[in-house]
Amino acid sequence: MVEQMASDELLAGITGDPLWADNCEDVAFNTYPAALTADLKALRYLTAPNMVVSDSRNHSPGIENEGPYLMMNPFSSRCCQHNHAQGWPYYSEHLWMATPDNGLVAMLYNSSEVTANAGDGIHEGKRITTGLIVKGRGQAVTLTETTQYPFSDRILIVVGVQKPVEFPLYLRIPAWCDHAFVRVNGELIHDKQESASYARLQKKWRSGDSIELFLPMKPVIKTWTANKNSVSIYYGALGFSLKIPEYYKKMDSRNSAISEARWQPGADPSQWPSYEIFPMDNWNYGLALTDRPAEEQFKVVHRPWPADGFPFTQENAPLLLEARGRIIPFWTLDKYGLCDTLPQSPVQVSTPEEPIELIPMGAARLRITAFPVSQYSVSER
Repeated sequence: MVEQMASDELLAGITGDPLWADNCEDVAFNTYPAALTADLKALRYLTAPNMVVSDSRNHSPGIENEGPYLMMNPFSSRCCQHNHAQGWPYYSEHLWMATPDNGLVAMLYNSSEVTANAGDGIHEGKRITTGLIVKGRGQAVTLTETTQYPFSDRILIVVGVQKPVEFPLYLRIPAWCDHAFVRVNGELIHDKQESASYARLQKKWRSGDSIELFLPMKPVIKTWTANKNSVSIYYGALGFSLKIPEYYKKMDSRNSAISEARWQPGADPSQWPSYEIFPMDNWNYGLALTDRPAEEQFKVVHRPWPADGFPFTQENAPLLLEARGRIIPFWTLDKYGLCDTLPQSPVQVSTPEEPIELIPMGAARLRITAFPVSQYSVSER
């Protein structure tokens, strides 16, 4: 996941194609966070869209790997231990990029601050590491970004310059957003900006200028025809999963460490525990869908931004979707202790329709993300 994000970030810079930034966000917001514990100390080697147990059992040959590859373990595979913590630093490094026309581009969105040269002309400054005077094109520009994206549709960027300077500023418009719009100093500049593109803002920028990018979001149903006609629900860049109450069983990492992962001498195992995660309630739900538009079938619930700033837990998630579903009684664990193959949708069941909650996929360490579509069978009443 980390290497996929890194490849996407590099390819976005090399090609300028916004497709790569979209794919990076898909991994960063949906798949990557739930592969780690919230404190980032333990990781799970294998993570799937439908994953209803995260234990230390050997599930081979249900999965190819032999060993406890589904549990949260600080001592899983050696390369992962070193690599998993680089995902967010790599991501942060590529939030902003330079453009060939002496401009700047907001390639990925997150609260941040960047100082870079932009515009024409010669700028003199000090290279701090050596103290030498260097000359470069343009003028030093500071851009301060404030946002809770992807949980919010608003991105605010404030310009800081010593003197007015003209340069182009590009804002990436994700492929999922059909009606993005931009305001500069409160004035509407771009209305219904094309998706999978860039909004280009060219002007003489002054200190205090503000840019507001709005990326309107709505629930979308995606059908996986090659996977039993199952469906997934998206809201902007976020995929959503069934909220499954989770029970964490703390374990001694010395007993569950995979053989290739060695302890660093002097490491305190009590500070680096492993965890098994088990469901505390039913997980075998199908979504009860109708022909109505998706925004009429899912209620979007906004919650306060978490005090610790980390939105990828069940407790902290600032967005929920309220939906309707039905239990599918015959959809259970398979003989290897894994979530069984999806039943073909639509699934006929006689269980009653009931309310269910969906949470962001990145906050669901146990989850159903590819849902069967359930229909009530009158004949079974």
